[in-house]
Amino acid sequence: MKLNSNSFLNDFSWYFLGSFIPLFIGFIKTPIFTRHFNKADYGNLGLVTITFTFFGMFLFSWIGSCIWRFYNRYKNKNNLKVLYSNLIFIYLIALTLLFVISFYWYVNAKQPLIKQLVLFSFFQLFLNQLFLFYMVIVRLEGASKFYTIVQSLKALISVVITLVMVFYFDLSIAALVSSLILVDVLFIVFLKFYNPVLVKIDLKLINKKALSELILYGSMGLILNVSLLTINFSDRYIIAWFGNVEEVGIYDQVYKISQLSVVALATIFFNSVNPYLLKELEINFSNSKKLIQRYIKVFLIVGLPIVFYLSLFAKDISNILLGKEFRVGYTIMPFIFVSAYLHGISNFYELRLKFSNKLKKLGLIALSIALLNIVLNLFFIGWYGYKWAAYTTLISYFILVVALHFMDREIIKFSKKNITFVLRIIFILALQGVFYSLINTRFELNLILNFCLGILFLSIYILLLKKNLLAIKI
Repeated sequence: MKLNSNSFLNDFSWYFLGSFIPLFIGFIKTPIFTRHFNKADYGNLGLVTITFTFFGMFLFSWIGSCIWRFYNRYKNKNNLKVLYSNLIFIYLIALTLLFVISFYWYVNAKQPLIKQLVLFSFFQLFLNQLFLFYMVIVRLEGASKFYTIVQSLKALISVVITLVMVFYFDLSIAALVSSLILVDVLFIVFLKFYNPVLVKIDLKLINKKALSELILYGSMGLILNVSLLTINFSDRYIIAWFGNVEEVGIYDQVYKISQLSVVALATIFFNSVNPYLLKELEINFSNSKKLIQRYIKVFLIVGLPIVFYLSLFAKDISNILLGKEFRVGYTIMPFIFVSAYLHGISNFYELRLKFSNKLKKLGLIALSIALLNIVLNLFFIGWYGYKWAAYTTLISYFILVVALHFMDREIIKFSKKNITFVLRIIFILALQGVFYSLINTRFELNLILNFCLGILFLSIYILLLKKNLLAIKI
């Protein structure tokens, strides 16, 4: 399997479209619903959904990691049916555990809204995970067109159902979760009958050897994933502890909008290159560092200006995408943008370390950073307020990337040429930042003027780095 520029651009275009449409719909939904529901509603929604995100990480997400890791191995042996059968068995056990935990929470919850959110989140989690597992296989098969069409339709149908539930039937904020259940059921039924990647299951193929390998790998990866999730989301509980549920609502919505912007672009990139990169790591690990070095260069030259421009116009973004009660949090958006970008860079290290069987060390580093993040949050949020959660998250991701680099120094080479290249990017962006600050202090810039300035800055960046952009080799 060879990835050339044409195939990359084709896949990137489809994945961009497939991510842009749900992202665009998400950006439309946020200003609508943050103007309809209040901070307390979003605070309760955030606490319940984040808790179920942790449940999903503990019980399901590592199953998806196993698909990424072992798909090519089983496919080369023409034995994918064994992989699917053993994974579905693990999924059913996880579903049973999820039911027990959710039932206990539902019975003991006192607020009617919390009961609704727990009930709907239970169904949404296990149905969505099943759908996502299938989409991993679709991405590994390189079916970017099918992936884009399905994801786009799913997002469109979801927003229509949600709008009807909220504004026609006047349902509570729990409709934001229950609407997702209906969409997941619809698409799971569709995939059951259409089944383009021919997933077949035979429970007779369940065997101890396959289960042991999958559980061993998944359990080690679980430590890593839970640690990263802790860095991203544990601060909501600490904000609720020291502050109130309204502050949780503000921080959660600002964080989601900010992270979504950068994470979506990083996801598009990794969706495009992962089918080839994962196979290269499996078959030709020693040569994978050269490939990753090329990918990181693309990630820098394209990603840095995106993060910078999003940060520069954070206030305008908050005015457009957030309700009035939530806009006070716009000052933390640049820190969240950078954190999400650093998370993307850490993915390159994680992939290499996973395939070099260094999961224990990788998990230990991530766990240490997660514990550090909790300590920092306890101290700074307690003393200085909820906005410090964004600052501690950035500090944590920076330390994580540094620690991962020392574990695999071959990925990034600090040569004179590379350092000069990065400094040139930073210098161009810094000059634009200074220029914008000078203009902004002298004149009152509205949304249209800021948009025009953003286009001008981007055009200058592309013009000055035209040779570097054209020289990119995928």
